[in-house]
Amino acid sequence: MDISIFMESFKDNLLALFNDNLLFLGIQGSYGRSEAKETSDIDPVIILKQCRKDELLRYRDYIDTLPEKDILCGFVSSIDELRAWESADRAQLVLDTRPLYGNIEGLCPPITGDDIRRAVQQGACAIYHASSHNILHARNWSILPELYKSAGFTIRMKHYLQTDVYVSAFRDLVAVVDEEERTILGAYNPDTEDDAFMLLEWASKTMKDINAD
Repeated sequence: MDISIFMESFKDNLLALFNDNLLFLGIQGSYGRSEAKETSDIDPVIILKQCRKDELLRYRDYIDTLPEKDILCGFVSSIDELRAWESADRAQLVLDTRPLYGNIEGLCPPITGDDIRRAVQQGACAIYHASSHNILHARNWSILPELYKSAGFTIRMKHYLQTDVYVSAFRDLVAVVDEEERTILGAYNPDTEDDAFMLLEWASKTMKDINAD
């Protein structure tokens, strides 16, 4: 899929649908990072002045007309919800979004070092909890690729915290992190108990390192 052509048409249709109620449109996820595969979802970020029931239903009716409706995901809110969003999560949303219309950074409070630190802490804690539960109870190694993917987002924020350089694409991130994190980022189809323990140990170390800084 040519995402540039799709998003240009998508933008024009949103402007026709919402007029001056549309404040921002961007793309995040694998298409935003230029790392999409044939099976990748499309993750638009849409910020409106007002995002009420009528706007959501009109948008839903519009996407129902699209051949790509089954792979459309993304984030839709008003400016008020964006500003009220948990700041560490909002920081990741802003950093991971490539703008196509408007400026998302101008719509919300600036990102702080504390936001980035909390994003790393929250990410590592969530991965530790999920990994521990999986090792002890679920023992479902098929979920490991998603957990490793989540670790990639946390590694990206950790690198940003440490260097003040945000590296969007994971293929570029691999070249600038340490050996342990290169292993996490480069894991191909992790599906064993050993893979689960490796992720658990990485999450534990990351939690403690961030807490000690």
